[in-house]
Amino acid sequence: MLSHKFFHEQAHIEKRHELKRQILLIVLSLLAFLIYRYFCHKQEYEADRLAAKKCGKSAALESLEFLRMQEKKTSFLANLFSLHPKAGKRIARFTQN
Repeated sequence: MLSHKFFHEQAHIEKRHELKRQILLIVLSLLAFLIYRYFCHKQEYEADRLAAKKCGKSAALESLEFLRMQEKKTSFLANLFSLHPKAGKRIARFTQN
């Protein structure tokens, strides 16, 4: 019984199962985050449109322009992992509709 358990665990080590599991976990986590980020961005565009209906298009554009100026101070990684789309994209999407 003990020999089977020992060789079983040794087989995990030889086949690098733990490393493969860690890589799979990272890939799946990244994929889940990208899907989550997509839906968050979609909701931000929707919120922009609904807010513009309540406060007016010019006030909404002014607010988004202010955000664009603030974004120049944020790092690439902060923007990459942000759940809000860049203000430039929000303005472009907003003015298309």
